[in-house]
Amino acid sequence: MKSYFNYINVMKERLGDEGISLEDIESMEDITEISYSRTMERYERGELGFMEVIYNDVKQYRLSDRYRDFKYILVIGMGGSILGTQMVYEGVKGIYANELNSKKVFFLDNSDPELLHSILNIVDLRETLVFVVSKSGNTVETLANFFILRERMKEVGCKGDNVVIISSGGMLKEIGEREGYKMFEIPENVVGRFSVLSSVGLVPLSCMDVDIDKLVSGARDMDKLCRREDVFKNPALMNALIHYIFLNRGRSVSVIMPYIERLYRFDMWYRQLWAESLGKDGKGQTPVAALGAKDQHSQLQLYLDGPKDKIVTFIKVRRFNGDFTIRYKGHYLDGHSLSQLINFQQLGTERALTSRGVPNVSIVLKELDEYSLGKLIYMYEMTTAFMGEMLGVNAFDQPAVEEGKRITRELLEGKGNGEEVVEDYIIEI
Repeated sequence: MKSYFNYINVMKERLGDEGISLEDIESMEDITEISYSRTMERYERGELGFMEVIYNDVKQYRLSDRYRDFKYILVIGMGGSILGTQMVYEGVKGIYANELNSKKVFFLDNSDPELLHSILNIVDLRETLVFVVSKSGNTVETLANFFILRERMKEVGCKGDNVVIISSGGMLKEIGEREGYKMFEIPENVVGRFSVLSSVGLVPLSCMDVDIDKLVSGARDMDKLCRREDVFKNPALMNALIHYIFLNRGRSVSVIMPYIERLYRFDMWYRQLWAESLGKDGKGQTPVAALGAKDQHSQLQLYLDGPKDKIVTFIKVRRFNGDFTIRYKGHYLDGHSLSQLINFQQLGTERALTSRGVPNVSIVLKELDEYSLGKLIYMYEMTTAFMGEMLGVNAFDQPAVEEGKRITRELLEGKGNGEEVVEDYIIEI
């Protein structure tokens, strides 16, 4: 069976009065046509680089064999410059890849000193390939971590031939050119959270034993589907329209809930993509990350019996990389496999939500590999682009975020006050 997007559980025939009808979808024809045409117009103007880069020659992202011999790989970045890479790596290799493989991969994506300290206690910098990723070249957390790491590398005799810079400018590019580091550009029209299928993700992934050809092939095949003007044949356009309709009905929370551990980072990636792209001008939909089946025991009570403000997306796979048969004579679990159990748990949750009037859609993947992950990534990038046009916001900027960055820099430069403590409003804990 092929992979598919199933939206039956948002329809009136399943949800009753809480659902929508085919007539409701058809009545939104103007919205879908405008969203589709404006997205394609932006593409034609060269504004949507994420739609272009998937057709680049993948060979340009591959490093020479010399870079493949390192024992450790460390990726330094923030947000879209690193989250997509980590999502693909863990999605393909699994969350315990470092325990299973001789090559160890680490991601440094915070200014938390304990994170860097832990990594430095594990890796030998002389055997570590370091990727430093920042489109602007001035991301403060990335620079701070790299400056510290750079000094440590000098102390142990590293000459810089183990550093790869992926950036479009700023201080990182200046340092890279001065020090002679290997460098890759990030296209100007590719926004960070949409950049995983560009040099940002493909260069480091090519050194992590990830098949980037299959990854890009999946994205290209999904692009063909997303070019269809008919909403009933375009999974990304339909997904966007469904979320738009239910947002206007008060469903302001979008829950994404895969039933496979390897997609946990996809949750995190989606959370940034949906929130940062659409949360503008008082509009947007709050993304919530959940993981089945474990979050049936933590969040499901709220989804079923709490505020009617959620729309849920399930992701499940038909074939797992490994499976086990349960044996305990006389118990109802006897003879079933773990894959059956988790898929029945998903189905049970889906039916329970539907019976409570909670709209939900499902993405069913034949298996989870580079190809299917490439399709999934691109579908959600296009869903976000279409949704932005429906909401009338620019899905490719993040103006409000810059305020916090400005204040941080002023504090570091001594131009502002530090933490202000007002004793009247403090309770000791």
